[in-house]
Amino acid sequence: MTMDIPMHTTAGLIDLAHLQPGHMTAEAIGDTLAKINRFNGRTPHPWSVAAHSVLVEALCPEVDMKGWALLHDAHEAFIGDITIPGLELICASGTGIAVRNAVKNVKGSLDRKIGGAWECAPRSQSYEVRRADWLACEAEMAVFFGAPLDAHPPADREQILRACDLISDLPTGGRWEAARDLWISRAEALASMGLLRLPRSNTHTDL
Repeated sequence: MTMDIPMHTTAGLIDLAHLQPGHMTAEAIGDTLAKINRFNGRTPHPWSVAAHSVLVEALCPEVDMKGWALLHDAHEAFIGDITIPGLELICASGTGIAVRNAVKNVKGSLDRKIGGAWECAPRSQSYEVRRADWLACEAEMAVFFGAPLDAHPPADREQILRACDLISDLPTGGRWEAARDLWISRAEALASMGLLRLPRSNTHTDL
């Protein structure tokens, strides 16, 4: 039994149940992530998943994990950014454990497909990537929503403040096109370092 689940991307109509490496190019993922706003768009100005991913990559201290730090939310190019409050609301309307398991399983499946296409092992559960993601989230809460940092230990507070500075320094200017180009440029830079491989588009033809 086949399952046709179409969605529109810059690469055209695709089948989520039968994703191919050519659907996961830097251009396709970077473009889509740049159009998905974090926090359901409730930031004072656009702050995309693409920009967040670049921030996490910059904060990740282990060079060999920077490839997956950039890709850690790439599955959202296919299923969107399911916020934690949104997930909790959905769970409250049904069998919570089943919903959480389904979301976890589909993210894991997509991560493995993306990791295979990019020749970059999924490392979402590694301490370094999770720590960088947490620092990025705490900085975003401080910058965009004024969340206080007083409750954090000094060492954490110092790293969060560094992440806040990085948010201000990222050359996106709230423009999704700039976030897309920045994400793609980081992917290309990491590929040049041998930390991942850029998938080729399905529409590519050899002359």
